[in-house]
Amino acid sequence: MKAVIVAARSKENTMTSTLITAEELKDLNIDALQSKFFRVSRDVAALRETCNELPLAEASLRNISAVLSARKLRAPQP
Repeated sequence: MKAVIVAARSKENTMTSTLITAEELKDLNIDALQSKFFRVSRDVAALRETCNELPLAEASLRNISAVLSARKLRAPQP
């Protein structure tokens, strides 16, 4: 499945709208997933003041969170 990404960048280089699918995340390790989650979270928080709705970015956060949770469950225990 091809990933659909719609991105518009402001002067601060934040993403106003983006969809990150589970397919795009499948090959990322836990560190990369956490980094992506925090980066998108930061962008969403910054844009909340100017945009009431960010459905694609919010869906992306849910996708990243779901993949991250599943990956953590599968991670070998020390």
